[in-house]
Amino acid sequence: MRSLPKVQTLKQAVREVIENNKSVGYIPTRFIQATGSGDVPDLLSVCEKLIVKGETLEYLENALKRFPTLLTLEDFVSQHGTAWGFSQGMIEVAKARVVYFDMIAGITRYQ
Repeated sequence: MRSLPKVQTLKQAVREVIENNKSVGYIPTRFIQATGSGDVPDLLSVCEKLIVKGETLEYLENALKRFPTLLTLEDFVSQHGTAWGFSQGMIEVAKARVVYFDMIAGITRYQ
């Protein structure tokens, strides 16, 4: 199990996800495009949509099977979502996804 990287903002979290994904060999093209690498003006809204979108879940399932230590936006939102303006409901969705992602990976990826 790895420690979740230290970030202060949602923008930093998005950039950390991108860098981590690239470092393990996975290029999160759709995530980069959707978030503008953290620079879209409505980043919170974009991230909320990504977290609840079924298509995103499908991409992440496949990626986690190949790259079990992949860092996800949900990992950060489950821990820091309140500070960044996510609703409690959205944080619960993120937490549930983290549990599911760990199950797919076969390990507890981050704490």
